Amino acid sequence: MRTAAEFNSFYASPDPWRITQARFRDKVLRHCLRPFTRNRSVLELGCGEGHLTEAVFGKARSVVGIDISDVAIARAKSLSLPNARFESADFLEVSFEGYDVIAAIECIHYLSLQERGAFLQKVATEHSGKMLLLSGPIVDYVRQFGHKRLMHEFRSLGFTPVKFYNLSVYEDPPSSRIVASLLKLPLGYTLLDGLPEWMVHQRLYAVQAPKRH
Repeated sequence: MRTAAEFNSFYASPDPWRITQARFRDKVLRHCLRPFTRNRSVLELGCGEGHLTEAVFGKARSVVGIDISDVAIARAKSLSLPNARFESADFLEVSFEGYDVIAAIECIHYLSLQERGAFLQKVATEHSGKMLLLSGPIVDYVRQFGHKRLMHEFRSLGFTPVKFYNLSVYEDPPSSRIVASLLKLPLGYTLLDGLPEWMVHQRLYAVQAPKRH
């Protein structure tokens, strides 16, 4: 896992990953996540500067955003979002209890495989019977974020997969850029779920944590 100092260096300039420019991705995430988050309390892990809090979780009843970078959190607080508050913390160390939904959007690929296993075990223990929303780019997908591996991890810990989506495609090579452009047509995102894994840029999962007895 990267350190607070490393992430603070990334945030030396605002919006280091240019996520505020990814409006198509925001639209897809809103479409996919809103049924799970509308009028619910959300713990948003790795919230960064609060862009997704504002763009995607606006219909949630309340949002607590957590990020290891205090620089990013200061910028998130400056948004003054009416339904959200933000805290600087390592999300592997905060309590997951008391929320309707945990959202880990584009952050767990920074964890090692061992840390990811510990994270999922923590969700299973502290978020009993509730929803986990998980997304990330396909980073070395055979080892890190491949569909088969993740489904095996979910089921081995007792999670129940509810829904999963392909979210976007790479812009290179040119053939993928053409596909990405076509998918920006109205409702074009519905075509993403039919793409082969090698063309997929991100994947989103909605899974239910096991119920504690």
